[in-house]
Amino acid sequence: MCIKITAAVLAVSMLVFTSTFATEATEATEYTDPVDFVTANGIMQGDEKGDLHLDDTITRAEFVKMLITAAEDEKMKELQGGDSYVKYNSFEDVPKTYWAMEFIAKAKALGFIDGVDDKHFCPEESVTYSQAVKIVLIACGMNPYDVVYPYGYISAAMDSEILTGITVKPDEPITRSETARLMYNAYMAVNEGTLSFGPADILMYNDDDDSKGIAGYGLFSYEVTIIPSAGGTVGSAIFNGGSAQNNKTGSMASTADSASGGSLSEMASSQEAGSGGGGIAVRESDGLSCAPPVIFGIPYPSCEEYENYEPNEFRRTKLSPLSTFSIDTDTASYSNMRRFISLGQKPQEGSVRTEELINYFEYSSPKMSEDAPFGVAAQIVDCPWSENKLARVTIAGAEAETGKQSNLVFLIDVSGSMSSYNKLPMLKQALGILVDKLDENDTVSIVTYASGTRVVLDAANGSEKKKLHGAIDELMSGGGTNGADGLELAYKEIEKGFVEGGNNRIILCSDGDFNIGPSSTEELKQLITEKRKAGIYLTTMGFGMGNYKDNRMELLADYGNGSYYYIDSLSEAKRVFADKLNKTLYTVAEDVKLQIEFNPAVVSEYRLVGYENRELDAEDFENDTVDAGELGAGAKVTAIYELVMSGDGTAEGDDITYRYQTNQYKGTDEAFDVKIRYKEPGGTESILKEYPVANAAVSADEDTRFAAAAAMLGLKLNGVVDIGYDAVIEQALSALPIEGTYGRDTAGRWEFVQLAELLKYIDR
Repeated sequence: MCIKITAAVLAVSMLVFTSTFATEATEATEYTDPVDFVTANGIMQGDEKGDLHLDDTITRAEFVKMLITAAEDEKMKELQGGDSYVKYNSFEDVPKTYWAMEFIAKAKALGFIDGVDDKHFCPEESVTYSQAVKIVLIACGMNPYDVVYPYGYISAAMDSEILTGITVKPDEPITRSETARLMYNAYMAVNEGTLSFGPADILMYNDDDDSKGIAGYGLFSYEVTIIPSAGGTVGSAIFNGGSAQNNKTGSMASTADSASGGSLSEMASSQEAGSGGGGIAVRESDGLSCAPPVIFGIPYPSCEEYENYEPNEFRRTKLSPLSTFSIDTDTASYSNMRRFISLGQKPQEGSVRTEELINYFEYSSPKMSEDAPFGVAAQIVDCPWSENKLARVTIAGAEAETGKQSNLVFLIDVSGSMSSYNKLPMLKQALGILVDKLDENDTVSIVTYASGTRVVLDAANGSEKKKLHGAIDELMSGGGTNGADGLELAYKEIEKGFVEGGNNRIILCSDGDFNIGPSSTEELKQLITEKRKAGIYLTTMGFGMGNYKDNRMELLADYGNGSYYYIDSLSEAKRVFADKLNKTLYTVAEDVKLQIEFNPAVVSEYRLVGYENRELDAEDFENDTVDAGELGAGAKVTAIYELVMSGDGTAEGDDITYRYQTNQYKGTDEAFDVKIRYKEPGGTESILKEYPVANAAVSADEDTRFAAAAAMLGLKLNGVVDIGYDAVIEQALSALPIEGTYGRDTAGRWEFVQLAELLKYIDR
């Protein structure tokens, strides 16, 4: 009866309830490392010689004992009604005489665990990574009915930085060392405010102030502020700026509750669709013509739209020495991929753009040019997936000047298709993050569209936080999707307050599903192409799933001189609207094009990794009427080439004069020459910069190794090369800190490793 899988919970919604919190808890005790944390708090004890056996696996009973030790304190014991938990022990394989019976009974009573079925807990079996993550998150106050097992729990833990430094193998046993790190990270997430989910329950109220409550347990508990609703029964729990709806009297009903009540074991005891009391959760949205069933870990019929591009192939340098393309600072593809994986699915065909996976991550900046608004660096290293070489070219934008005035219009889709929990509700919280970053130099208007269009707020000052938050909070969804007229109205609104020399930008938030008015790709291109020439930028923010139109959202941003992001969680919104705000809002160079000329005497063949939808004809490089990508303030763009380094002659001449045909550069040790054309913001004539790169292979630094790992995953998912997930993971780990030097700033890279592990798990 006891098998090495968890007693799965069939969740009733597909995403963690995502709010990004900063700490409001009491000041945390400082610990030197995870081992110090678990030993100082009595969570983990050594043998008679003091050996913690950190490399050993841990049983389910041992893990529960450690968790209860961490989660209990005197307040919690009082709240939980003392120590009379024996009545909750209904497991036949946990008799009263079993050494961990009391801990298991407590954990079951608190909702931390359920059995592999109604009567068995299997205490002597090893606890898996997935089981351990789930139990720790529930101890931090997470509603166990909010996510899919195991993907949703692991995704929530990644989002909260609880898995930093841990390589999660979902169905394999976790070690004692990684158990210590998991609990330490959870403690740090609570006290540093990186939890990405709202508390399911308010466990205790302040005797003197019922607006204050405690969520989570013991070392994982934190203070929240309760703001009652008009009815007095349901309010918002505020934990340092994030909010989540909570029921003041008990547990919270799920966002889309198709299975209510019951304990974890009553809900379900397997992952099979339709089993247990939970069954399959189906979400339908008003106005969604293709409402897909949401089934745990099982692919669903989708109305999502993506452009499919043929992957780049190798080119002979003698015949085609020039590689010309537009830069791309979009990152939507990565966060959209993460959304698919968190649902237990491989990304949909066409949804993975390799360059966006590479450019999602933060890399060190090259030295800034003295005569250009960016810095450039390049290196040639060994290619990790073949016997060839790999070239990495990086461009980093300069930081924007401070105090620049912004004239913003939030263009918000409030149609019926936006009613899902991960669309308009998340959108409102995301824009709230941006509002909090604005000041008196900024002006904000809000335009909405559904069956019709409306100006909700006209030119409010960025310092008027209450007015801005109030206008956003009151938005409701319903009706059709007249996106084209919404764009027209947004352009009229922004033109009214146009700021010469300022940042005039529309931020479109939608699922991209336009079903009223002009909605074809060509019509929308025509609608926005003329407007960009007047210095008005268009940035797009994608939300939701099922009917998502990635192709349209990317196109609008490309032709509107803006960037395209996909918001799958509130932590991603924080990244875009807070951590990377300058990159999101401010442009330092327009129409940035790259042209790489390879030396055929050194490089015989080359392949550009990604950028399939950004490639340009060679003659487009000098044509200033051809549009290209914008470089945001502080943004970094990386291009990777796979090179065959057996040079075999000179380029065969045609109408173009090549650098390496001329006597000056014949016999040079240059491998390639990087040419960059760009316009100053608002400019009409491009400026040329040139950076030759020597044929000198070096050892890859951490940034290049990690960029190569991201490239490998993109190539694998697009079927370009036959690479195993283990090779991707090994390459990424080579760019991560060694044991004992983990930093919170490496969380994003650890998340990448965990996503690759989950993809391997999904493939199995």
